[in-house]
Amino acid sequence: DDLTALLGIIKYEPPVPAQLAGIMRAAFPSFIPKTDAERVQNLSLIYENLKKNTFFVTEKLDGSSATYYHNNGFFGVCSRNLDLLETPDNTFWKLARDLGIEGKLKTVGNISLQGELIGENVQGNPYKMKGQHLRFFDAYNIDTQSYLPYNDFFSLINTLGLQSVPLLNETFTLPATIDELLLQADGKSVLNKNTDREGIIIRSHNRAISFKAISNKFLLKHE
Repeated sequence: DDLTALLGIIKYEPPVPAQLAGIMRAAFPSFIPKTDAERVQNLSLIYENLKKNTFFVTEKLDGSSATYYHNNGFFGVCSRNLDLLETPDNTFWKLARDLGIEGKLKTVGNISLQGELIGENVQGNPYKMKGQHLRFFDAYNIDTQSYLPYNDFFSLINTLGLQSVPLLNETFTLPATIDELLLQADGKSVLNKNTDREGIIIRSHNRAISFKAISNKFLLKHE
């Protein structure tokens, strides 16, 4: 039976497939740190000292790690562990071309941008997005081997016309205990108010310190 009128269906658009595996061109570049923040539970011995710092907090997105870099004229695209060969169906490369990332990075020198690839067919698409998208959380100066500090990072992302992960707090101070911080990791995602967020990432403004707090609610659902 034709139920389109009864169900109010005008047009069905199938999910956009995401090709995340890719073909390895080389190992992940040794001149760029991989994206893997330490869990705050592993920092109990230094937690008191960390309280002396002022941090900024961003939402930890549930997606696939992506790194884009320009180094001495060469442009590279990486998944979490691999430097990927460009192929027409690879989602990391497709987004690079759609967003013009190669040309944008060439205007700012030897630098890498690291972020999260989210959307359809990525980790179950918890944010209920159409298509795939990139949200960046770090910029790394390859020449100086250092992360861009808070103000420089957000200024760069805005200048390049790209998007960052959701910024939750610009001037955050740590609570008295790790347990209290874990409670603050709970909450709804900025990208979808019906979705529990994975957690939060806490970084010092000078980018010397970075760690994560994973939501216990999220862990109960996914681990």
